[in-house]
Amino acid sequence: MTLSAIRRFAKTPSAMMTASVLLVAIGGYLFLILAGDIKDKPAAAAMASMYVLVNLIGQGVFAGLELETSRSLSRAVAVGDDIVPVMRRAVRHTAALFAICCLFVVAASPILVAGPLHKEWVLIPPVLIGTFSYSLSYLVRGLLGGQQLFAGYSATLVAEGMSRIVPFLAIAVLGIGSAVVYCAVYSCGLFFSAGIGWYFWLRPRLAAQRAEARTPEPAAAGSPSTPGTPEPTVDAHGSGLRSWLSTGLLFLVSAALLTQLVANLPALGASSRLGAHPATATAFVQAATLSRIPLLLVGPVTALLLPRLTAAGAIGDMRAVRTTVRTGSIGMLGLGALAGAGLGVMGPWVLKSFFNATGISALSLVLMAIGTAGLMAVGVLQPTLIGLGRQRHVPIAWAVGAIAMGVAVVWPGDPVSAAVTASLVGPAGVVLAMAFGLRGLRAADARFTPTDGAPSDPVLPAAEPQAASNV
Repeated sequence: MTLSAIRRFAKTPSAMMTASVLLVAIGGYLFLILAGDIKDKPAAAAMASMYVLVNLIGQGVFAGLELETSRSLSRAVAVGDDIVPVMRRAVRHTAALFAICCLFVVAASPILVAGPLHKEWVLIPPVLIGTFSYSLSYLVRGLLGGQQLFAGYSATLVAEGMSRIVPFLAIAVLGIGSAVVYCAVYSCGLFFSAGIGWYFWLRPRLAAQRAEARTPEPAAAGSPSTPGTPEPTVDAHGSGLRSWLSTGLLFLVSAALLTQLVANLPALGASSRLGAHPATATAFVQAATLSRIPLLLVGPVTALLLPRLTAAGAIGDMRAVRTTVRTGSIGMLGLGALAGAGLGVMGPWVLKSFFNATGISALSLVLMAIGTAGLMAVGVLQPTLIGLGRQRHVPIAWAVGAIAMGVAVVWPGDPVSAAVTASLVGPAGVVLAMAFGLRGLRAADARFTPTDGAPSDPVLPAAEPQAASNV
């Protein structure tokens, strides 16, 4: 590969987004490393719990907001609808979800402080601030993804990672770190991320669209429109409660919460069943974390594919949809197989050398990696279901996987074997359920039926079908 080819690849959306996700991961791992260095162990444990809580709320709730925003906006762009009502509705969705999350945190704060936060009431404000920053950042990312502004999307991820890495290192060098300081920095990082995406990408795009809208276009001869026709008072995306919490949004939020359950249930189950063997429990949690590293690719893949698959479905280009699903799934499974082979060869050595963890066999690592490969394939199947308006199938699929995984985790016998089996059967259940939801992709699916109560699109002219470009 020549230097120019490397440079061209580095500028592609997939490469930029993958690199930026790695920065976000580094920021998270650095936070946990610094938590381990705090001498006050209850405060360190509370700091780690705050990290889990904020990410559980953020990724488990607002990831669904990003998907629904990206889907609805990219569909509006594809069919030529006005995107302003879509963006307003996304803001209402954000406000409603944030209010619900705040009520939950405030109501559950006595339980949280008495349990995982180890009597640290001072960490409740960082949890609320982190929830607010997550809501803004995921709203901005949904708006960027829906308009395929992937450079801006990558910039928000870079800003998120660097807004944590740089302050963490500075605080550690100056020796002024504490649980409260680190938690405050972590919670505020996404404000910078959302600001970067808004100021440098969304704001100029909206200004250009307003300028274009103010430029009058000559009316075509015989046009049925009449001057002075009033704007509709209610947009086509629903009114009342539905404009704040649509059915499609609730489907995707439910799916995001179930995703967090499927991702963490094997480690939690093994840890709880191995209470008498803490070293083995710790080793399995670290092995599960190691096997999930390839999932860092899923977020960028979903963000790239969702607007393109939505556009292809909106114009009835089912051939592009089928091709994307086929090639994307094969590619993800192939990458997962390579990761599994690498874990089988190097995994035990990595666990022993870097984490001082033993007792997890190479076969167990390979089986967990195969389950990870299934979750990587979900990164292609899920945006396809969402893009085609089949959101209701997404939480159903994750529920099937969660039930299969839950049964395997509590199955009598060796806890490690049960957790490894759960890591395999859970993703398999999700993949099979999503594949069943995608059965029968054909041109008839071009007549899109939204799940949020919006009217179906009119059938578009088929004279010049457009193909959505694949990754």
